Amino acid sequence: MPRIEPIHTKYHLDVLTVEQLGAIKSATSHVMEQVGVQFPSERALRVFAEHGAQVDWNTQVVKLSPGLVLEALSHAPRSYVLSGRAGGTNLVLDGNASYFGTDGCGTRTVDFDTGLERRSCKDDVARMARVADHLSSVAFYWPMVSAQDYGRLAPLHELDASFNNTVKHVQTETVMGEGPARYAVRMAEVIAGDKERMRARPPLSVLICTIAPLGQDPEGIEAGMVYAEAGIPVGFMAMPNMGATAPASPGGALVVGSAEVVSALVLMQLVAPGAPVFFSLLGSVMDPRTAEYIVSIPQKYLCNVAAVQLAHAWGVPVLAGAYGMDAAEPASWQVGRDHVYTALMVPMAGAEIVTGGGMLKASTLLVPEQIIYDDEIYHTHRILLQGLDTTPDGLALDVIEAVGPRGHYLAQEHTRQHLRRIWLPELTHPRPRWDGQSLPDIRRRARDEFDRILAEHEPEPLEDAVKAELRAILDAAARELGA
Repeated sequence: MPRIEPIHTKYHLDVLTVEQLGAIKSATSHVMEQVGVQFPSERALRVFAEHGAQVDWNTQVVKLSPGLVLEALSHAPRSYVLSGRAGGTNLVLDGNASYFGTDGCGTRTVDFDTGLERRSCKDDVARMARVADHLSSVAFYWPMVSAQDYGRLAPLHELDASFNNTVKHVQTETVMGEGPARYAVRMAEVIAGDKERMRARPPLSVLICTIAPLGQDPEGIEAGMVYAEAGIPVGFMAMPNMGATAPASPGGALVVGSAEVVSALVLMQLVAPGAPVFFSLLGSVMDPRTAEYIVSIPQKYLCNVAAVQLAHAWGVPVLAGAYGMDAAEPASWQVGRDHVYTALMVPMAGAEIVTGGGMLKASTLLVPEQIIYDDEIYHTHRILLQGLDTTPDGLALDVIEAVGPRGHYLAQEHTRQHLRRIWLPELTHPRPRWDGQSLPDIRRRARDEFDRILAEHEPEPLEDAVKAELRAILDAAARELGA
């Protein structure tokens, strides 16, 4: 039985006032109406034109009136369910819980056996899916690295490795283009059982990145329309880089990124009214000294939390970003500092789904033990945000009276019950050894736990007939797409 322990927070964090939120929405509407967003897709341009948008066919820039935007988004569901393929894996996106997932899709990994850095492959995707299936901090799985041993078919093979190695919900950010998207839809139908069950409880969702500033990816948009029509939840992520692809201010970055995301969500509703969609925006900063990409910085944290408020103001769920910082090494001071902020702040803001766990070097490098560190950070935050228990059982007045002055609580049943409920962080507070040997360092302990999970955990397997159908879909894709 899979374990998923979402975060239910008793606290709420807003980084934008009502006035600031309104100002960003107003500026976003102005940009969509007066500046426009480029949609390099003939089908998308036709859809917009048919619904009264201003379309420049030469530049492929679309301008959207506020009325059209609001009418289209009025059809987008505020809440819906993402599902896995086993009981206990439903994720209800209604703002009452935050579900965290892994990060992806890196291109490099530290080899699980040799410790040397190399290109990633399909087996890495599969093995990380098994670990994610075990960890209760992981509610949904992004293929964490690319299946580079499968060339152009890598995204579909990443789905195959994921579905075969976790019963939890799978989200892809790499299956782009109309043709590959149709194969991904077919794979999701096979996992769900049929089209109707897939629509009701989709085992797959999709994230598509926009192109900053104020542009869309052609293959992403073509794929998005396929997913929307099929009923697969699809979201769009803007990644404005302050100073390079966005104004050098968090407010300006939020406006540019919101215009990219909202315009894409409008298209999905015009193509398939009522299609489940979600909003995502992750900011970053250009280092003015080197032009490098920086994500471990306060402006980014604020943008990620503000994006949660913006998504809800537009009336849709949000995929927020956490972890995934600049550090190149696990168990480092920088990871200890940077992985805490967004992983704590975005659930306090009410994010429905959150991605970012398990990766380093701005989400490009897989270091196996990092997911164990992030798991411990997650559970620390989960318990922090539960708050304090001030019920009669929590205040324990009867126990205090029974023990009285200068007594002790060791023999109390209340003590035995409550000590068993206390979560102990195993990495920082490991079980003591009684053989006189010193404990391995924390990185070795994290790696030992990772290896233990891989050796012992076996996810519920797919039925043989389902495996055969997935293989047949991959074979058909290889023939059609010329991989």
